[in-house]
Amino acid sequence: MKKLLTWVMVLALGISSLFAYQPTLTEASAIRVLIDRQPMVLEVAPIIRAGRVLVPFRALFEAFGVSVNWVEATNTVTGQRGDTTISLVIGRNVAVVRGQNVNLDVAPLILNGRTLVPLRFVAENLGADVTWDESTQTVNVIRQVSLRRVRIEGDAQSHKLSRFANQDAFISPAELKMLMDRGERDVVVIGVLNPTSALLPLNAARSPIEGSFSVWRPDYSGTDSPLAVSPTVSGMTRSRQVVEDLLSRAGATPASMIVVYAADAHHDAARFMWQIRHLGHRDVRYLDGGLNAWQAARFPTGRFARLAEQPLLTAYQSPNYNVAVNNADLAMVVHALYNPREWVVIDTRSAAEYAGRSTASSRGAFGTGRLIGSVHIEWVNANAADLTLKSRDELAAIFRDTIQGRRAIVLCQSGVRSAHTYMVLAEVLGHENVFNYDGSWIEWSFVASEVSVGQVPTALRQQVQALTELWADNRGEIK
Repeated sequence: MKKLLTWVMVLALGISSLFAYQPTLTEASAIRVLIDRQPMVLEVAPIIRAGRVLVPFRALFEAFGVSVNWVEATNTVTGQRGDTTISLVIGRNVAVVRGQNVNLDVAPLILNGRTLVPLRFVAENLGADVTWDESTQTVNVIRQVSLRRVRIEGDAQSHKLSRFANQDAFISPAELKMLMDRGERDVVVIGVLNPTSALLPLNAARSPIEGSFSVWRPDYSGTDSPLAVSPTVSGMTRSRQVVEDLLSRAGATPASMIVVYAADAHHDAARFMWQIRHLGHRDVRYLDGGLNAWQAARFPTGRFARLAEQPLLTAYQSPNYNVAVNNADLAMVVHALYNPREWVVIDTRSAAEYAGRSTASSRGAFGTGRLIGSVHIEWVNANAADLTLKSRDELAAIFRDTIQGRRAIVLCQSGVRSAHTYMVLAEVLGHENVFNYDGSWIEWSFVASEVSVGQVPTALRQQVQALTELWADNRGEIK
């Protein structure tokens, strides 16, 4: 990220004893500062004073992309990023943040010709989370995702993404390539690619992004989901540990930028992104246009690694695991259908599936049909002809008459295509209270089918049947 940095450093001579302060041995002991779990490079070692860690202001402000100004006459350093301005005066226990005076526990000081400022105060006022590990004498600073924002001025795709409600959930091929070229640390790129079609290393037109990892549906979803009404139901989210293990094999940490991409349809990237969100991972981004757009730009492809075959590179632990944050279960769907004033259920399958006809996409279900009261908006409507996402205005027009201020549940065959629609509603348009029905038609049709007798409560089965129309029971899984 380019840093707009203008500053003049003045070495003050003949300053007071306060500014010539030397730390004690305790204060000069090894203190580590990690920003997004990466060591901070400092010209002067951190010190502790009055229980607060102080670090050189220049390195700290640079890490946050802050423009800096030093005023010698008043010994004042000012940092500005966006609408946030922080002014600190050497030796003064009062700072000015966004025009308001704020008391400091410890004043900035000059040590060996370097201006040191209180780390926690500056970082937290720039939106970061700061923790102190006494046992290792380590300060951990986790920056906001927006601080790693990458946009290219004058680029049409970059401009389109910048208008999305959560623009930091998206990245363009040119932006990702720029990160790779400058060696941005802790960026993990994962392709959600069908090994029988997309992973063809000898065919440059179909090879994965150079240096990326690859996963496919059985790696993170299957019949062993703890969320399913029965082990017979396939395609649902596997356990927390399974997904953590995959990210560990990719060398990811909770501070990593994880970029997910797919080929052709791109809904698989949205699905994996949706599952990573369960972990509480903040910085996960969807590559707009995926492998198709990457190839169209003639960016490098070829070398990749299948995650399931990799050794554990890290020990990823979920920052805040919550599968309910974006997931609807069967009971929620039933409730939504009975409360159409408050909820809308959107079926994102093809028109043929919604009409109750069996298609190639029907595999895994136990019959054909649809939910009574559901609204049909096929997921592909969100994509432009080149398979990138449409503009925010175009997408808003598609859903405007459907949402109308209501909470929404989206579904498809197995929660994959609908994950793409979830992403559009939640991340592009900024709708709150949107949920993807993980079990989708596979689970719903299982409960409606006679094969579920003895496996689910009779009352639930009858309730689901009453909410199903155009129903044709396959009396077994559609192959």
